[in-house]
Amino acid sequence: MASRIRATQISANGSNRDDMRRDAKNLMNRLKSIQADAAFVNEIADLYPHFPVFANERCGTWYVHPSKIQRPGVYFKSTDGHTGSWDFNLRRYNPHLISAIINHGGCIVVDSTRKGKRVPDALSKTIPIWCATINNAVHECALQRQAKLKQQKVTLAPVQKDAGSVAAAVTANESVNTFENGSESSLLVPSLDSERWDMRYHSLPSQISRSEHAQIADKISGFAQKLLRFTDLTPLTMRLLKPIRPIWFTPQSFFLRDDMPDYSEVAFFPVICLSASRVVPDGMEECDGYLYVQGSGDDEEMWSKGLTPDLFWENEGYLLEDGITAAECEERAREVVLEAKKISLGRSHHHQLHEAAAQGGKESGQEYGKPGQMLVTPSMELCSEITPSPLWIGNNASARIPDCWQGGFDMVINCAAEIKRDPLFEDVKGSQMVTLLGGTGIGGAQASLCIIQEHQLAAISRASEESKTKLPDRVEGGKEYYYLHLPIAEGKKGQHQLLEMIPVAVRTMESFYASRLDAKDDMRRASTKILVHCQQGMDRSVGITLALLMSCFDEQTGEYCGANANQQRVATKEAIQRRLFQIMSHRLAARPSRATLKMINTFFMSPSEPPPAKYKQQTL
Repeated sequence: MASRIRATQISANGSNRDDMRRDAKNLMNRLKSIQADAAFVNEIADLYPHFPVFANERCGTWYVHPSKIQRPGVYFKSTDGHTGSWDFNLRRYNPHLISAIINHGGCIVVDSTRKGKRVPDALSKTIPIWCATINNAVHECALQRQAKLKQQKVTLAPVQKDAGSVAAAVTANESVNTFENGSESSLLVPSLDSERWDMRYHSLPSQISRSEHAQIADKISGFAQKLLRFTDLTPLTMRLLKPIRPIWFTPQSFFLRDDMPDYSEVAFFPVICLSASRVVPDGMEECDGYLYVQGSGDDEEMWSKGLTPDLFWENEGYLLEDGITAAECEERAREVVLEAKKISLGRSHHHQLHEAAAQGGKESGQEYGKPGQMLVTPSMELCSEITPSPLWIGNNASARIPDCWQGGFDMVINCAAEIKRDPLFEDVKGSQMVTLLGGTGIGGAQASLCIIQEHQLAAISRASEESKTKLPDRVEGGKEYYYLHLPIAEGKKGQHQLLEMIPVAVRTMESFYASRLDAKDDMRRASTKILVHCQQGMDRSVGITLALLMSCFDEQTGEYCGANANQQRVATKEAIQRRLFQIMSHRLAARPSRATLKMINTFFMSPSEPPPAKYKQQTL
C-alpha cells in the first residue's frame, strides 16, 4: 500500500490549505487520485476473480477498469440511507444484481466517498437495507406459497372421483408435503427455514450507532411487504439458495490481503461493499507529484472537462503520461473529448437495428458492440423492451431513421429536443407529411407527427437522385410508419412541457391503433413495436412511457385497450408505482427524476384537469 501512494509532509512545498483546495478540482490531480484508488479495486477484484465487479453509478464507475467492470452497473443512492430517511426504493431495485449473485455466489460493488467518511452511505446503509429487504421478502413469499399450497390441498381433497383426479390429488399432496416437511423444504426452498435463513439487518458498527441500527432494522419488514406488493418473488424462492449479506472492504482494511476470507463455504452470498478511496485529513493529501483527493470520482461535472470513465481508461496513458503538467493534461482531455464527439457523430450514421440482437441480447455473455449492429438488450444499452406491452425505451442512437424502422419498429416517439427525421421529410414542396399537433415544447416548438409509408421509406434508403428530389406518392393500404416528436427539454425546465405533451402522446397512440383496426390485421397489430426515446433513455422517455402504460395498455396482458377504457379505472399512486416498477425491472438505465414523476402524478391524480395541449392540425 505504501509503495502505491507515498505521502509526503503537507507543508513540504510550502503549500497551504487554500492552495490545496483550489488544486482539488485540478483535472490531473483527480485522474491520478482515481488511478491510485483503482489500483486497490483491481487488487481486490483479482483476489476474488469469480465475483463480478459492479460500479455504483455514477461515482463508482471511475474506479473500475473496463476489463473488470460488469455492465450494466447498479444504482444505490446514499439518500436512501440518510439518517431518518431510510428507504427501500422501488426505482432502485437492481434485479440484475440478484441474478449475478446467484450465478456467481456473490459480487463486488464499488463506490467512493469524499472527506469525513471511510464508507459512503450507499455502501454502509443503502445496500445493507437492500440485502435485508430481499432476504425478508423471499422468506415471506415462500411462506405465502406454502400457505397457498396447503389451502389447495384442503380444496382438492373432496373431489377425488376417478383415477385421474386421484392421481392429480396425490401430485398436489406431494407438493404440499414437500413444503410441510421441514427437512425437504429446507433443501428445496431454503428460505422457509427461519432458523438458518438470515433475515437480520447487518450494519458496519464503526459507522452505524446501535440506535440507528435498531431504527433501520424495525423498518425492514415494511420494506419487504412493499416489495412484495409490486412483484412476485416465487421464482426467487427456488433460485436464491442462501441469504444475501454485506461485507465491507476499505483501503484501511487491506492488511487482510495475505489471508483473504474464503466465502465459498459460508452460509450466505457475500455482497462485498468496496470503498475505493483512502481516508486522509481534510480529504486531501500531497503525494509524489500530485495532490491526492479522496473520492475524486464524485461530482464529475465540476472537474471532468467532458471526460467519461470510458474515455479516461481508453486514454489513460496519454492523459497521465510521465512528466505531464496540469495544463497539458487538461489540453489533452479537451482533444480526447472533441475526437470522441467526432467519432460518435460519424458512427451515428452507420448504426443498424438487427432483429436477431433482440434475442441475442437476452443471453448472458453476449459480445457487445459488434460492427454494423446496434445493440438491443432487455437491460440497459440502446433500447429495452417493457414487457408485457409493445413499448420499448431507448436512447438517441436507437432511434436513427430509417434504421429503427428497418429494425421492426412501427412507431417512434422522440421525447428529446432534436428531431431525427430525414431532412426530406421537412421539404415543404415534396413531402407534405408533417402535421403539427400543438402543445408548447422547448423554444415554443409544437409536437409534430410524420407518417411515411414503407415504399417511401425504401425510396429514401436507396438514396437515388430521384428519391432525394421527391418522395413517391402514397398508396392506399400501404404499411405506415409513425414518427412523433415531443420537444421536451431536459431536467426541470422540461417538467411542464412533459405535462403538456402527455395528452398529445395519448391521442396519437389512439390514432395509431385506430389505423390498425381499420386494416383488420390482428397479426400485424399483435406484433406492433413502439420505441419511446430521449437522449439517454433515462428520464423523459420513461415519463412518457409510464403515462402511455397507464393510459392505453392493459396491466395484465399488455394489450392496447384504449385510453377511454383505462380512464374508467381510478388512477392511484400504487397503480403508478406498479407501472413504474414494471419499467424499472426491464430498463435498468431508467433514472426518472423526481420532477418527472411529480408531473405524472399531477396528470393522473390532480383533482383539476391538466392543461390540455392545443390540437392544431396543420399540414406543412
